[in-house]
Amino acid sequence: MRLTLETPKTELEKTIEDVLYESGHNREEIQFRDDDRHLRIGYWEKLDAKSMAQLEDVIAEEDIYDEDRGWLFLYRIKKP
Repeated sequence: MRLTLETPKTELEKTIEDVLYESGHNREEIQFRDDDRHLRIGYWEKLDAKSMAQLEDVIAEEDIYDEDRGWLFLYRIKKP
């Protein structure tokens, strides 16, 4: 369950959330985090190719390797 501070704060974030929701993601699993505003889906899930293609102009994928959990994915919101 996402916290209030992880909900969309800008029109761009609301649009991103709508695209992901229409692609089958649960709104509660779409989290906008931190001051630099990156996006996390569920438990660091990788976005499917269709969602990524729809959002490639506004987000950039980053991955992190964790010894215990493997690859974790987050998405930076590109600055306009």
